[in-house]
Amino acid sequence: MRNRFTNALLIQQGACNPSGIALTLHEACKECLAEGVDQRKDPAVRLITHQLAFLMNTRQIEDGLTEYSKLTAECEARK
Repeated sequence: MRNRFTNALLIQQGACNPSGIALTLHEACKECLAEGVDQRKDPAVRLITHQLAFLMNTRQIEDGLTEYSKLTAECEARK
């Protein structure tokens, strides 16, 4: 099994499977917890999260509240 730092570097090379990246993120977070490392400050966790955010186009959500409101409304309608 590769460590989270190796995984983060591999993911940054262009991983495009959101579920695979999310699973790797989960494993990296568990690894941090086992080491007593703050997940929010860990460089590997942050790089993995960056690639996932890039794939999911979260910048569009942050750039305008219109998209955020639309997504929230869709989720509210489907709960």
